[in-house]
Amino acid sequence: VIWKLVQCSRSKREKASRVHEVIVFNELGEICAAAHMRNNGIGSQKPHMSPCCNAHCSLRNVAKIAEQIDRAVYSIDLAIFTFSSLSLADALKRALQRGVIIRIISDGEMVYCTGSQITMLAQLGVPVRVPITTNLMHNKFCIIDGVERVEEIRLLRKLKWMRPCYSIVISGSLNWTAQGLGGNWENCIITADEKLTATFQAEFQRMWRAFGKTEASRIQPK
Repeated sequence: VIWKLVQCSRSKREKASRVHEVIVFNELGEICAAAHMRNNGIGSQKPHMSPCCNAHCSLRNVAKIAEQIDRAVYSIDLAIFTFSSLSLADALKRALQRGVIIRIISDGEMVYCTGSQITMLAQLGVPVRVPITTNLMHNKFCIIDGVERVEEIRLLRKLKWMRPCYSIVISGSLNWTAQGLGGNWENCIITADEKLTATFQAEFQRMWRAFGKTEASRIQPK
């Protein structure tokens, strides 16, 4: 009984500490850009993790998204219209190196656009699917360690024990591009809310099945 109470207490503390945050990108985010460039070196794509006096710092906001990617244990499912951010692409490459399974859904016209990091990730073995339609795949959301997906991986790998993890969803108006992350007025919600993560995971799974015959690897760049 005592052990059950301890576990319950730990669970409540853990849930209370999980992320629920709104990130706003606006015209004030680049005020500190010159200082970060001096600190990191010109051309650096590494998110600045040091304290910054600018509450709207774009680079710090990007680092918050990369931090969640770096916490992924089993899976990352990304539905994104356009993706050219080198910082976030590097975070996904780090996840691949840890053995995290990544899947991407994107728009057919945007996969092979100039600077797209989706093409690079596909070359590293990440499966990419797109809809063949004139309608836009305009979603921008990422599910990290979704419950349904983690269970799917457990069954696929025939595992009896799984490392501790919890689901995160990142969603908003934000495309993962230099313009979106440092030029536009955008919003991004990062949350561990169980209902929201389950809803986004279910929609990703539905789209993944619906676009099953449109693997980007079968589509030739235009």
